[in-house]
Amino acid sequence: MKFLVIGGTGVAGSAAIEAVRRHFAADSDITALWYAKQRADMQINGANRAVFGDITDDASLEAIADAAGESFDYVFFATAIGDVGFPIAAATPEQIAAACRVSFDPMVRLEQRFSVGTIVGYSTFYNLEHQRINYGAMGHAKERLERWVMELGNGSTNDSAGSRQRRACIRAGAFESASSKAIKLMLQRRAKDLAASGDPILESFFNGRKPSEAVLMLESAIYDEERRVCGDTGTTRDNLVDAHVELFRNPDARFVNVCGRRIWLSDEPQLIE
Repeated sequence: MKFLVIGGTGVAGSAAIEAVRRHFAADSDITALWYAKQRADMQINGANRAVFGDITDDASLEAIADAAGESFDYVFFATAIGDVGFPIAAATPEQIAAACRVSFDPMVRLEQRFSVGTIVGYSTFYNLEHQRINYGAMGHAKERLERWVMELGNGSTNDSAGSRQRRACIRAGAFESASSKAIKLMLQRRAKDLAASGDPILESFFNGRKPSEAVLMLESAIYDEERRVCGDTGTTRDNLVDAHVELFRNPDARFVNVCGRRIWLSDEPQLIE
């Protein structure tokens, strides 16, 4: 079997690679795309090959094709960039478009460019009360992903050869990553504006407190809400690996949810009110 991981050096991407190695045959072929400071000797643990490239550049698609071919059983899209650190409702159309350009639109191009059995995106519980006030434009990018997952019925055929195609999403609780660190940094930088935002929840954290203290309190509130609503919290990389294995074991699942050690399946997207 052949696998493509976009964002192979991140937490979610590396979890996907480990899950493939755990669940599928030892001769499974994994190509991982990465984009940072270019190194000729770059190796990604568990991957057969590493391809350097910006996924928003169509030249990267051709680099993938040259390195690994035109067909993949699974494609994992584990990369995301967008403005965060403020309420989802406050995101402008320009911010939403910029977030989708990196965090969603390339998935569409990957599906169009390659023959893909299952394409997997990553989301979070952005509709929880304490996530809605800090997830910014990324909330809209994740909602677009979740809607897109629902557009194609699992097991549908969508090409002239009648190949079976599937879209799926791993929806994860808060976990430590480069993205989560970026959110906390942006919250601290915007602390003064958040304290005077008019949002009663944000003001309860940021008004009259040091930014670092406010961010820690908000993070604690997110974990408390996850535990209350989702049944657990404190998601780890190992939990993400387990969620991928659950995805492999359930070929008709649309959404595999993981929050802490709890993993469950669902069929409905989270819609932003």
